[in-house]
Amino acid sequence: MTTELDQREDGELIGIILKAAHCRDFETMARTATEVSEMTRNWATHIPWDDLASLEGADDELAQVVADLTEMWEPAHLRNPVDPDEEYALDKNAYDFYRPAGRNLLTRTGDFYGWVQARRRTETWQYSRVLEAAPDSVAQITNDLGRRARGINFNSQDYLSFNTHPAIREAAAKAMHDYGPHSAGSPMVLGNTRISDDLEAALGDLVGLDHVTLFPTGWAAGFGAVVGLVRQSDHILIDRLAHSCLQQGARAATRNVVRYEHLNVEAVRRHLTQIRATDTRNGILVVTDGLFSVDADWPDLVTLQRVCREHDATLLVDVAHDLGSMGPGGTGVLGMQDLLGSVDIVMGAFSKTFCSNGGFVASHSPALKQYIKMFGGSHFFSNALSPVQTAVVREATRIIRSAEGDVLRARLFTAIHALRDELTGRGLTCMGEPSPIVPLLIGNEKLARTANRLLFDRGVLAFMVEFPVTPTGSSRFRLQVQAGHRPEEAREAARIIEGAIADSRAYLSSAFGSAPR
Repeated sequence: MTTELDQREDGELIGIILKAAHCRDFETMARTATEVSEMTRNWATHIPWDDLASLEGADDELAQVVADLTEMWEPAHLRNPVDPDEEYALDKNAYDFYRPAGRNLLTRTGDFYGWVQARRRTETWQYSRVLEAAPDSVAQITNDLGRRARGINFNSQDYLSFNTHPAIREAAAKAMHDYGPHSAGSPMVLGNTRISDDLEAALGDLVGLDHVTLFPTGWAAGFGAVVGLVRQSDHILIDRLAHSCLQQGARAATRNVVRYEHLNVEAVRRHLTQIRATDTRNGILVVTDGLFSVDADWPDLVTLQRVCREHDATLLVDVAHDLGSMGPGGTGVLGMQDLLGSVDIVMGAFSKTFCSNGGFVASHSPALKQYIKMFGGSHFFSNALSPVQTAVVREATRIIRSAEGDVLRARLFTAIHALRDELTGRGLTCMGEPSPIVPLLIGNEKLARTANRLLFDRGVLAFMVEFPVTPTGSSRFRLQVQAGHRPEEAREAARIIEGAIADSRAYLSSAFGSAPR
């Protein structure tokens, strides 16, 4: 009871001191400070309680004392009530809506929609922005409230800047002239053209595998390869961070799925040994990415392929992010590990480096190719990759394998190193290895969302990823670098990003009374 009385009295006394400070009445400040309880004085030892009279003439010190006392008297988050939408938008995560209750499938989506609307209104919704022109190294975008921003573009995945390459555009125009928009059907019917065959041959040459099948999207390639090959009695071991198309394909194909620890080849060996101890009849597919798009790291594919063969398992590697943009001659992680032509199955997407939709699956087996074409539903029952997209990828593949490709990759990595070095030098955490993806770890979603909101207005376009792309509490910016980025642009972006994070932390401290670390 005595403590509560003292705290209330101290609050009144601090109010008197503040009022006197605004009048520069140092005598009243000092006299009132002597009445503040010992408990408060011991708690707030940073306040010079016995020396307030000496602050006369020391304006900077007086201002700091006023600020400290103001925060004690009435914390900022109480002085400035937060917008309820802002609080709701920042406090919740998509995971909170992942398992809605209720038997009506239509109405139970309402809570999630309300949260999305709150995030839209507070401009913390990072999705559904639109580009106003080609995704160049500098771009103009519009958010879904109709507000426009122009800035250094780390939001697009055009790693070799092919979107603005004259030869790529010419190839697209010629294909449009020769074939038209072309919606002729499934590739199993009459959807493919002569340039589809040319592209399959060029891709086979790039990855060192003879038999290539095209898919209309990269997602379709990953999903189709898994569900085309694996049956209910088979097994799948999949890196827990492998791409969503592979994870969903695994769940659709069999209940015998093990998601092993990220990059852990010994875990794969252990699981394979356990499976083969009881099941010598059925198949096992081991699935991994070449370059992981969230952590920017890659597995030891040499050992992984060897372990698979020791247990009569089949390895599938997704090279969507590294093929074309990394490795000798653009051969990606396969080329970096001297594995061209040596991995059982390779799949990839054209949307990262090759400037188009589409994907492919490659192997040495003509039988596997024919089987996936027939039983991978996303090939048989989808419209074929259009001639324009096919021609773009074919031309991109030619450039990737040329001397110009080497020059573009060198420019790309100059910008990558400039960005990583500048971010790291400013005390920020870049994950993984140097690659076209620079994951900047933030962690707390509130901090990431508010920083992303500031970046939109400060001239940096970045993609903030959170659940379901990453686990909750490990949000980050996935900065995607292009060959067209100049090193000075990368360094300028790092400076802006650092400022946005610092200002967001200060805002959250003021608005909510705590600053995420």
